[in-house]
Amino acid sequence: MLNNFIIITDIGSTTTKALLLKKTADSYKFLGYETAFTTVEKPHEDVKIGVQNVLKKLESKFGDLGFDKSENILNSSKQNVNTTFLSTSSAGGGLQILVIGLTKSDSASSAERAAYGVGGVLLDTIAIDDNRSNMERMQIFNTMHPDIILFCGGIDNGNLFSVLRLAEILKLAKPKQKFVDYHIAIQDNLNEVKEYKIPLVYAGNKDAIEFITMAFNEKFDVHVVPNLRPTMTEENLIPTKDKIHELFMNNVMEQAPGYSALKQMVASNIIPTPEGVLNTIRILGKNNKRIMAFDIGGATTDIYSNIIKNNSDASKSVDNEVQRTVSANIGMSYSIGNIVIESQDYISIFKTHNFTTLQYVQNYIGNKIIYPNFQPTQTIDKYIEHIIAIQGIRLSLKQHFKMHFLARRVGFLDNVKALASRDKWKETMYYPHYDKSMLFSKSDIDIVIGAGGIMSHASKEQAIFVLIESLQPEGVTELWRDKHFISPHLGILSNLDTQLAEELINDVCFEKLALYVKYSAPYFKKQKKVLTVKIDNKEIEVFSNDVIIIEANKDVNLCYELEKKICKTIQINKAITLIIDTRYSDKKILGCSSALLLEKLKPYNMNNVKDNSIDKIVEKHDPVSDLSQKTHMLKFSLPYEGSIFVKKGDKVLPDTLLGENKFDPPKIYVVLISAMIGKTLSEDEISDGLLIKIDDKVSIGDKIFVHKPAFNLFDLNEYAYSPVRGRVEQINYNTGTVILREIQDYPTKPVEVNVANILKIRPKSIKGYLKKRVGDFVYAGETLASSQDVNYKILSSPYTGTIQKIDVKKGTLTICYDKKPYQIFSQCYGNVKSVTDDNEIFINVNAISIEGKIGFGRDVGGKFSAISYPEHYRLKPNPILYINHVSSYEDIRFYAEQNATGLICNTMPYSVLKMFLNKDIGVALTGNEDIPFSIIILNGFSDQPLLDNINDLKIYEGKYVLMKPHTQIRAGATRPRFYIQQ
Repeated sequence: MLNNFIIITDIGSTTTKALLLKKTADSYKFLGYETAFTTVEKPHEDVKIGVQNVLKKLESKFGDLGFDKSENILNSSKQNVNTTFLSTSSAGGGLQILVIGLTKSDSASSAERAAYGVGGVLLDTIAIDDNRSNMERMQIFNTMHPDIILFCGGIDNGNLFSVLRLAEILKLAKPKQKFVDYHIAIQDNLNEVKEYKIPLVYAGNKDAIEFITMAFNEKFDVHVVPNLRPTMTEENLIPTKDKIHELFMNNVMEQAPGYSALKQMVASNIIPTPEGVLNTIRILGKNNKRIMAFDIGGATTDIYSNIIKNNSDASKSVDNEVQRTVSANIGMSYSIGNIVIESQDYISIFKTHNFTTLQYVQNYIGNKIIYPNFQPTQTIDKYIEHIIAIQGIRLSLKQHFKMHFLARRVGFLDNVKALASRDKWKETMYYPHYDKSMLFSKSDIDIVIGAGGIMSHASKEQAIFVLIESLQPEGVTELWRDKHFISPHLGILSNLDTQLAEELINDVCFEKLALYVKYSAPYFKKQKKVLTVKIDNKEIEVFSNDVIIIEANKDVNLCYELEKKICKTIQINKAITLIIDTRYSDKKILGCSSALLLEKLKPYNMNNVKDNSIDKIVEKHDPVSDLSQKTHMLKFSLPYEGSIFVKKGDKVLPDTLLGENKFDPPKIYVVLISAMIGKTLSEDEISDGLLIKIDDKVSIGDKIFVHKPAFNLFDLNEYAYSPVRGRVEQINYNTGTVILREIQDYPTKPVEVNVANILKIRPKSIKGYLKKRVGDFVYAGETLASSQDVNYKILSSPYTGTIQKIDVKKGTLTICYDKKPYQIFSQCYGNVKSVTDDNEIFINVNAISIEGKIGFGRDVGGKFSAISYPEHYRLKPNPILYINHVSSYEDIRFYAEQNATGLICNTMPYSVLKMFLNKDIGVALTGNEDIPFSIIILNGFSDQPLLDNINDLKIYEGKYVLMKPHTQIRAGATRPRFYIQQ
């Protein structure tokens, strides 16, 4: 039962938005909404605080809503009988899912659709054909903080080997959950960090279920559901989506700071923000409309489509699902830099316009990356953001069609010939996994909708411009926007009252901006009449390559001059802007035809625009204002378990070797006894016949199992031999599965393998038998050579390493493991606080810590030197430099020539950093770049210095400094720091 007031919050990554409804005689009235900053991350780390702030704003504006008047407005001990409270959330990055699939185009693709369909954000997709090394995959596992891992692969009774190989690296890796502060836990002398197991949903080949359960039960919260790709032609996504949704509600949401208390207040389960939008799009789809929508946020862009089959089946879309994709790194704050990277020649967009400088554009984009909460105020700033948003939406739309639809030229398939005569040059799309007979073109879309801060804060003309240039509609299309971005709010309301939600969706949620008619006229050297528009007995002639804007309030009659006077009537219910567009196809942003649209719409007034407003986005705070020495906890990690050379209580110096991974990650081998014997064995038969136990070492060819038939008159025992060399790690007697971990006693000195002698061939002929070449890396057990003679033989490598030499005189090849170990050094003065999991060391240091905004390069240490430009002659050998402002790339080159170890500055032009990195920033996840020296920027990007605090730092001349440039600006933000020690 709904109360007098309904409050619905949407807790976003940066902003919490609250909508207020008040009960009237027979329905509810939309009163308004308020916003506040989201507080799921540091320094607050309690989502309730942001919700409390926005509720207080509502009460201040609209009066008492019945909440507790204490500081804790969400006090769950008091039942609020006056207000119904609901919420959606994407805070902390939303529902973050890591997908592991067999191949990118098959099972992994299906898994992505399942993740998108439940409102998830894909962190990454790991597959056997993703062209990554095992070390790269392990680093991905260790750096990502997924809410849920979705593991799939292989059709039922199909490929098993590759599924097990993907499990190898995940078993060795140690992904961490999102909302745990290990530094605080260890600083507070907790022996163990209190963790919950990350849920792992397995939806792959049923033959691997026992292995997956055995391998991951101790490490993850394993949930098995039916295969989401049981055959090559079937998808079964519903069980997977249901399980992910259940886990999000009951497990994941509980871990986020403050959500447990918030869940006690809501009248319905908190759902992911995108799921709320999906509900709204489904309701809109009831009205015989084909809809395409986008929501462009700070970190991601969501694309939604609801394409119905035909008017006779208008009440539902294919599989009763709105199609959705999330472009995880396409957004207008955290991810604006990635749009820049994905867009080719984006800077050329602005070069031809004299109202701004290229440097201003670059600095603005760079500062938006590191100040993601900044909202543009100047017209030029909005213009820059809108142009980049257009390209971001185009990129996301391309991904959406690639994920959910296949494109075919009309006429290419027999079942589309009926459309060929109508529109033979257009691409036609269909659902690849649902209904291949359902075809549609972009011109079939009835409504396009824009949502997100970009659209809400834009003028009507600006919003129209973004919609047209990003989605590039064809035919006759209505242009809408979610004016206040309340579609997720009304989506969750539909779970309680569908009729009320539908009324509000149709009445207050969306603003109808224009009716857009796109007619693609052929190319003409001169303008030619292509359309006649009739309104109120008035005729308007429309020529090729033009844009006509009409304020219409009655039905419009269009006559296509080039189509033998074919006429069409567009029904208009109320006054609306009618835009008729006959421009040539223009794929470039702000090409000649886009400029024409700008000229006609006049969405941007560039008069009196100032280029010197960049200091508004850069916070003029002094990062060195607090120079008190404190104790800090530093974390050092190996990629996986290795050798640690320090212990708790040890004192360390900058050159202390803390630990190393001597070799690459060990391989995990899976041996299936029944498969080796060639028959199904019972648990008792496996238990009786196994010749090995846990922790035993076995070599290639060792007997590991014997099967003694019940009637064995001639002692015909059947044996299974180890195909690998390793240590027994796990045994499952029920399935006969043995897991072996590779023994890494690799030869670090050259060893010879006598190929000619083993294969019994002439030494000078060995190259004809070898399967490997000099420089190839081989694992023990991998085939080195084979003989195709009568006595067929295979030579497996007895060693793991690089083939360094082939000697045709002796008939030998030389193998040596020559990869350098991965080592970590202290690079500081301190005391070891804790060592965990044989791959993490925590060290206490006494230092002055100064935080920057963004950094690049590796962790480095050295002597501190604060210099005043241009006093270059004062540089000392291998210094860590501090300078207030870097003005040019020539300065950077000079520091590199002087062998600087690191550079710390308040400001620099973005173009200088780009030249130094030889690339744009992209997503602000930095560190370990291969550059001449490391950099930390304390304030931001500017052509001119903003402040000068060099005198505050000159007193530390010659002190030891540790720079940690690693930066992650999004979901658990990490800013770069440098530490001044003794």
